[in-house]
Amino acid sequence: MKTLVTCLILAVLSFNTNARELTFDQKIADMQELSAIIKAGYGPLQYKKETQNIDIDKLLDKYKALIKATKNNSEFYYLMIQFVAEFNDSHFGARIPTTHNSTLGFTTDLIDGKVLIDQIDEKKLKAEDFNFKKGDEIIAIDDKTTEQILEELIPYMGQGTKLTAKRKAAMLVSARHGSIVPVKTGESIISIKRFGSEVIEKVKLKWHVDGKALDEFVETKRNHLFHEAQLNFDNISLITEPAFEKSFRCSGDTRINIPEDATIIMKKPFVAYYYPTEKGNIGYLRIPHYSPSEQDPRVNAADLRFSQYEYAVSELEKNTKGLIIDQDHNCGGSVLYLHRILTLFAKKTFAQTQFELLATKENYLQFDSWKKSLNEYTLEHQSIEEVAELVYKTWMETTDFLTTKIGIFGDYTFRPNHITYTKPIIVLIDELSGSGGDAFPAMMQGLGRAKLLGTRTMGAGGHVISLPPLANSQLKVRMTKSLFYHPNNIAIENNGASPDIKYTHTRADFMYGYKEYQKFYTEKILEEIK
Repeated sequence: MKTLVTCLILAVLSFNTNARELTFDQKIADMQELSAIIKAGYGPLQYKKETQNIDIDKLLDKYKALIKATKNNSEFYYLMIQFVAEFNDSHFGARIPTTHNSTLGFTTDLIDGKVLIDQIDEKKLKAEDFNFKKGDEIIAIDDKTTEQILEELIPYMGQGTKLTAKRKAAMLVSARHGSIVPVKTGESIISIKRFGSEVIEKVKLKWHVDGKALDEFVETKRNHLFHEAQLNFDNISLITEPAFEKSFRCSGDTRINIPEDATIIMKKPFVAYYYPTEKGNIGYLRIPHYSPSEQDPRVNAADLRFSQYEYAVSELEKNTKGLIIDQDHNCGGSVLYLHRILTLFAKKTFAQTQFELLATKENYLQFDSWKKSLNEYTLEHQSIEEVAELVYKTWMETTDFLTTKIGIFGDYTFRPNHITYTKPIIVLIDELSGSGGDAFPAMMQGLGRAKLLGTRTMGAGGHVISLPPLANSQLKVRMTKSLFYHPNNIAIENNGASPDIKYTHTRADFMYGYKEYQKFYTEKILEEIK
């Protein structure tokens, strides 16, 4: 046994340091496989051509030539990431199956056009070596300005709007996730300008490398080969996201300082409170997403969370004159749950968010299977049957790529909940609110129940599914399968929900608990109170 183990280790160590390269034919096969999937099942395909002149055949010709010039697997993988990003779709993305990443020890964010330090990892950066703070501006890394770095990173982003793409790129300036962008190693010179100073200071930092590199890097250190051979594929994350404002994104917590004289309704699982003003109490309610979950499998998470929102809304209705719904950084979720939340604020019966669905055999079979899983003597069965029939009729009797508009649950309408908020509402939005984070403010605006304040939402306008990995590269792809619409009949894709009241977060907001932001939206909600 000892001899066998020794032989196995020697065999591993005798491997060539170069990764096994995909052939040109294998690379082209993956590109053609992905292109075929796009042509058959990418919901916004025709919309992208009509509104943005994105032509799949022209892109394919362009990238075939680029693939021919790739020298290794790494170049090919990241080229595929950029190919998908060409569609400018926050829901449509590719990920390399790796946990490989590197960081300078701090995270960054884009605030008012500047790349600022956000969080500092004190385990990686000691104060005596890095005495900078949140809000200090990154001017350059090595010989590249932050604008040049952003220009290099944006082509990997593939977001619904340019501002969203730029902001997500800014979050990768100091933390490179190998599933999305090439990982940096070695040391870099960081040029930084402190808040309130015009002096540029420089500091040398090491890129801290972590995770498993798989085969996208051609050269692997000899003493790491046996460790790489033991790689556990079950632990690979395929949807790695940059870390930013961790206490806030998709979280019920708040990044806005709670006023000292506020009355707290609850802090977990989401923040709700109200605070006094000259016109009476103003409420604050955080909605971070539409995907409730619970660790206890015996608990229906959606029902529990909805009951908690019912309770918060009942308290806000009794005790306030106006309401701020904080939906900044909202990361979307369930269509049905989103509509349930809408019933807490609607004053009259309303139609569902309207979708144009793929008119394909695949889509028909999916809706038909869903229908068959339901009891036939239920409204849900009746609604899904209606959708399945529309998909079938469009697929069989027309050449249309998408159906006419319909709710995911047919023509089923929603009525106001027995607990509703009836007073003026402002919904806070930003460029990191996407999917359901686009739909909820669009519906509130379209139903005349709220004014929107902030920046345009992400513009992620359809539902998304994950696809099997590509045959040779094993890249994981998720794809948009429909289009959905604002009640004003404008597609959400690439448009998002636009603010009635514009506000751009300032550097002072970012550093000091968004006090000016709070003052601004308080003034605006008071203007709505008659």
